[in-house]
Amino acid sequence: MIRLPIMLSCISILSVLNKGAIAAYPPNPTCFQNPYGKPVALIGDYTWGTFSEEKYNFAGMFHTLKSNGLNLARIWVWCGEEKGLKNYVYMSPFLRTGPDLANDGLPKYDLNRFNPAFFVRLRRVCEAAQKRHIYLQLILFDAWMIKFASLWKMNACNRANNINGVNGDPNRTGLGTDSIRGFCSLGNPGVLAIQKSFIRKVINTVGSFNNVFFEIANENFYNRQWELSLARYIHQYEKNKPIHHLVMPLDLPDHSYDGIQTWDLKSLHANLLKARRLAQPLIYDTDGLGNPPDSTVRKAAWTAFISGGNFDFLDQSLEPGIDFHGNVQGTRRVRLRQQLGYLARFTKRVKFWKMQPSDNLIKDGNASAMASHQEILAYLPNGGTAKLDVAGLKDKPIARWYSPVSNEWLKAIPVKGSADRFTAPDDHDWLLELTR
Repeated sequence: MIRLPIMLSCISILSVLNKGAIAAYPPNPTCFQNPYGKPVALIGDYTWGTFSEEKYNFAGMFHTLKSNGLNLARIWVWCGEEKGLKNYVYMSPFLRTGPDLANDGLPKYDLNRFNPAFFVRLRRVCEAAQKRHIYLQLILFDAWMIKFASLWKMNACNRANNINGVNGDPNRTGLGTDSIRGFCSLGNPGVLAIQKSFIRKVINTVGSFNNVFFEIANENFYNRQWELSLARYIHQYEKNKPIHHLVMPLDLPDHSYDGIQTWDLKSLHANLLKARRLAQPLIYDTDGLGNPPDSTVRKAAWTAFISGGNFDFLDQSLEPGIDFHGNVQGTRRVRLRQQLGYLARFTKRVKFWKMQPSDNLIKDGNASAMASHQEILAYLPNGGTAKLDVAGLKDKPIARWYSPVSNEWLKAIPVKGSADRFTAPDDHDWLLELTR
């Protein structure tokens, strides 16, 4: 039996309330809806320095995404310091007025004075993405960098680097990671005041954009209550504003949630299914998972989709200049981005918001499935044979094989009875579509 998502009686009212920005889709809150209330799947590709590396060509990157049919990018906003990894020069939201010099040899920060150029660039990034119909996941703070002594030494909230007496490490640990009084804590009023001031400035700058949602912090492993508190602060600050934005982790789980951060397809599928109990949209993000072959990424993306999730790939080949593998920016993953585009286009072909993961239909074989009363999709990551129960489909169905590798559809094949065995054309990954 195929079970469908619960339909809410107040769909039209909820859709009106959610208009204005990307949001959860009320009839099936595990899916996204666009600013106009229509269901949308997010399939993205991004790199670290899109906004924060001040010389990075963000418009060129967004053009690359759009040309492949992709619609999502994750964006670091404030990294915490100006001299970052790989000799990047990150923009700071605060002016450096001095007196006296910070640990990086430049004038100290005045955390009460914002840098206008930072927010002009932020608005331009959001405008460039919106023009190309790309959604942005804006990361407000980076909690990854505060765990390295060499990077914390340069952080604006290091006491040695600002003129305001703000101290993100009052216990003198040499890091910002103290969960009680550090950068990611509720026990440091000075840092918390700066963070809230920065949040207000960001919302005042880009809060009118309907293509953005917020992530409080990248890889905060120190104090979840701090993150949730700031997420609630954003909702409260936007309460009387015309557009209300999703905020992670309050409205969406983060990319390290409960075993989702893996390339193992069986674990990824199982953990995404478990996460559906949150009744929130899910994004499988590959940050922190390294840089495997194209086939591994492609299979993970399709597994995420068939598990009811969305997908965003941290694409190191888009790094500015020469990437980690010695290749010119954007030249190494061209084929993969095409294949991710095939998935993005496929999501527009099917009514995924009316479907749900349905592994109970797989009676034999290495496959996973999602289904509605009108359609069954079965994904076979390594080809092979799968036996499917198709009795739940109304009318006699037809079956077609689709190749995520080549974007090719094969000729329709007959379906024998209420259960049938299907064999993929080869040992690559294939998707089987059964429709009325």
